[in-house]
Formats: sequence, structure tokens, C-alpha cells
Amino acid sequence: MSPNNIPLPKFTSLSQRTALYRPPPTTPPQPSPKAPPQTIILCAWFRALPKHISKYTTAHQLRNPSADILLLQSGVADMIFTSHATQRAHLLPAVETLRAAHAAGNRILLHVFSNGGANSAVQLAHAWREAMGTPLPVDAVVLDSCPGSPDIRLAATAVITSIPRSQQWWATFFVWMVIMPLFVSPMLVGSPNLVEWLRRGLNDGSLFPREVPRAYLYSEVDRLVPFSAVEEHCASARNAGYKASLVRFRGSAHVAHVNEDKMRYWGAVDDVLGSS
Repeated sequence: MSPNNIPLPKFTSLSQRTALYRPPPTTPPQPSPKAPPQTIILCAWFRALPKHISKYTTAHQLRNPSADILLLQSGVADMIFTSHATQRAHLLPAVETLRAAHAAGNRILLHVFSNGGANSAVQLAHAWREAMGTPLPVDAVVLDSCPGSPDIRLAATAVITSIPRSQQWWATFFVWMVIMPLFVSPMLVGSPNLVEWLRRGLNDGSLFPREVPRAYLYSEVDRLVPFSAVEEHCASARNAGYKASLVRFRGSAHVAHVNEDKMRYWGAVDDVLGSS
């Protein structure tokens, strides 16, 4: 397990990419008019460090102290080199955890970050559908800094940015050598590339129920995910029958919108939960 995939404190590892936090049994549920979630699925971005993930897990723990948190982490290799079947096999412990939560009647929030998290979410939805024959049983979805553009240049930039800075100078050529066939070959045969595949998956009613509200949290100045890519996906979601809202930040960086306006960010999470 790579360092960035070591579970956070109080999280128990379920598999190489999956960890679970369960609150102490003495933690009382907090009354809320907006019916807080009892289970939170947090799909982290590529190579997200524990200290960065904990900003969000800690906030969820403070806001919903009686909720379980299912953490899905990912690396670039998962999306590029690992088969769909293998990725889904790694997520079977997560499916079992969700099966128990769903059977208990838990309200479930899906909180997704960047294309790495979006890939984890779509793969989880596929794994669930293969096991249970139904869409992922979530009650609200928050999409932070995703989905991105299927443009090859932005995809390459996103991958390069996920590599440690000290290695980026020599890795850039290798990344382009890998990215080019992955994007060009599908185009030649009329298939979606990796990013287009996850964009379509997020709007697939057999994977994510159309009646479940979702909120897109994004920025005007995100260098990795253009605001136009998010707004176009939201429009497609609405056309497909999803209840989707846009929360646009003006100056925040990629997966850092909470730093610009914490109250607005968590208020948007509350709003999508309240509308479910």
C-alpha cells in the first residue's frame, strides 16, 4: 500500500484502496431537520494525502458524529492500467459495507472529488449493480471539482500534477506516451476515452438513480477541470432527468473550494441532503 493509501487514524483498512471509520458506539445521533446521513462514501482524488483527506473526514465527523465513513482512495495506475474487473473486485468490501448500511435503512451521502474520485464512484456503482442488480443506493451526491474535460491535454496535465513534483520533469514524456494511445485509440473505433467514460457513467440511471439530487461544486479558475466541463455535464444530467445544482466558486484551486468559503461549501452539502 502506497503511503497516501494508509488509512487515516481511526479508519480500518478493508482492502488496498478502501477504509472504514465507525464512530464510537456511545456517540449519540445529532438531531437535524435535514435528516443527516448515517453513511458517507468519500471518494478521494488521485494521490490525496491523509492530511488533505482528513480535512473533509474530520468535518464530516464533526457535522455527523454518528455516521460511518467509507473512504475510497485511488491512484493514476488504477484508472489507466488496471482493468475494470480488477478495480471492481477491490471494491467488493465496500459493496458489502454498503449492503449492510442499505439494509439498515441508512441515509447515504456520496462525496466525490476530482476525476480520480469520480472513477472510484463509477466503478463502485458498477460493482454494486453487478452484485445487487440495482443502482447505487445513495440519497445525495456531491461532486467536487469533477467531472473534467475529455480533452487529452487536460488529462495529461491532471496525471502529471498527481505525480510528486520532484519526479514530474522526467515523467512528463512517459505520461504523454501512455495517454496518447489511451485517448486516440478509442476515438478511432468510436469508443469513449477514460474521462468521457466516467462522464457518461455519472449520468447513467442504471448506476446512479435519477431521483437522487446532486450538487456540483467547482471553480472558475480550476486549472485541471474547466468550469465549462462541469457546467456541460450538469446540463446533460438535467436533460437526463437528474435534479442537479451548480455551486460556482470564483477563486479556489482544484479540490480546494472549501478554503474559499467554508460556510458556502458545507451549506451546499446541507442543501443537497435537505432536498433528498
